[in-house]
Amino acid sequence: MRIKYEAISHVGAVRSQNEDMAYVCGQTLRNDSDSFEFEVPDNGIKLGAIVCDGLGGRADGDRASRMACELFENFVDNLPDGLEPNEMIQQIKRWFQATNQAIMTAAAGNGMATTLTGILLYYNQAYLLNSGDSQTHRLRHDNFRQVTKDHSEHERLQNPSAPSHLMYNCLGIDEAFVDVTPTRIIEGDRYLICSDGLSDYVSTDIIRRDSGSAEKLLQDALEQDAPDNVTIIIIDVLP
Repeated sequence: MRIKYEAISHVGAVRSQNEDMAYVCGQTLRNDSDSFEFEVPDNGIKLGAIVCDGLGGRADGDRASRMACELFENFVDNLPDGLEPNEMIQQIKRWFQATNQAIMTAAAGNGMATTLTGILLYYNQAYLLNSGDSQTHRLRHDNFRQVTKDHSEHERLQNPSAPSHLMYNCLGIDEAFVDVTPTRIIEGDRYLICSDGLSDYVSTDIIRRDSGSAEKLLQDALEQDAPDNVTIIIIDVLP
């Protein structure tokens, strides 16, 4: 089995500052891109990929997203071997709470926050992570769907008139939480991780059509005038 990834983070067409940040395979990205392909060892792999969208309505959103990515990198690098799924879920939740406290402490009452979504591959198991309204999608056996749940008032109330950008959960607030969903790693899977600068302005059909290229998806967003920052990670699990 091989892993191929492509990642890109772009300020968009309107904003002057990029508050998004991506982390994948030991690389943190902002206003940059990266791609790589490698063989997975027979005993599996420890690999993380997340997108964090610093909240523009709060001070230091770019700092919050950077902190989350850097602390996640440290977490992945120091994961012990041999964890059972329930143990891994608890490890992730403990890391999340420690990271939330670190961001709140760094904010010193000024208010900074960030979303977090993505995937952690741990040997032959995968864990989907989400806090906020950034999204992780999966293409499996020709079925493309979002595999995380938005923590937005729009989603919670199931009310189309509710503002989609209002969130009830993310890193940097009291009582923040993270959804953790274990899943199998299957050859042929494609994971697409993105900030709402893509998902809010490009249709699901187009995202699916162009899900094999982060560069093409970025262009799709820019063609919609990309009023928000755009960050995308694509991970392909290859034979």
